[in-house]
Amino acid sequence: MKKYILILLLTSAGILQAQTVKTVRAEFTYYIPETESRKEALDKAVEGARAEAIRKAFGESVTQTSGHVNDKMTIYGGTELNGTWLKDTKEPRIRYRIDSITGETAIFVQVWGKAQEIKRQEVNLKITTKRCTEKGECIATTSFDNGDILNIDFLSPKAGFLALYLQDEDNNMFRLLPSVINPKGIQEIRANRLYENMFDQIRNNFIELIALRSVEFNRLHFIFSPNPFTIPLDEDVDGLRLLDYGVYQEWLAKNRTRDGEMQVTSVLLEIRK
Repeated sequence: MKKYILILLLTSAGILQAQTVKTVRAEFTYYIPETESRKEALDKAVEGARAEAIRKAFGESVTQTSGHVNDKMTIYGGTELNGTWLKDTKEPRIRYRIDSITGETAIFVQVWGKAQEIKRQEVNLKITTKRCTEKGECIATTSFDNGDILNIDFLSPKAGFLALYLQDEDNNMFRLLPSVINPKGIQEIRANRLYENMFDQIRNNFIELIALRSVEFNRLHFIFSPNPFTIPLDEDVDGLRLLDYGVYQEWLAKNRTRDGEMQVTSVLLEIRK
């Protein structure tokens, strides 16, 4: 029994050492918009100061890159903090200022506290996008013509959960997985299982790619984690599940802050009319 307790204590100590905790401090200035109350602005100012403290201690990561940008489609270069706020060690110091030039009211905040580093561990996912016919004949490609059928081969060496969104040039986010026919509302993935022609297996219907212009670019976003997660609320639009891109970004940032193992893999698709 003593040996078991000793091993358990050593293991716990190893886990604690792997999670870096730092004493942090930062200051931040927030200009109050006319549309916000002072309470709303104060909350944002304090959160901004805490975020700045985490950024200084642990840095930040780029969540998406601009693989293609044109007049219609914008791939935002979002960032995520590599840490999370644990607690205040002192009460935030708040001061209000009025800009002598613009007359705007600003909140100057100083915070002191403890923050913990988030270490991201990504899984080597194997993803193949395919152009298919209604007869099930497919070729691997990221280039499509208007009306082509999209399918996917997906393989993960680790069991987990998957969500998949398609982003069009107007930054609409269409949920492809989990499917609306999934009673659990979450798509489970088995380790080392090849999901060949994934939409045939899981959605029981096909995805047709449409181009209204001569050339369009869509982007697939694969969100994977070994930990279960809840997808954001979306709406039904002509049988498609539609999500605002800003809501998607906010949901993703919050979830990746909580879950250091959640990862996003993006694939750019070209569609010609």
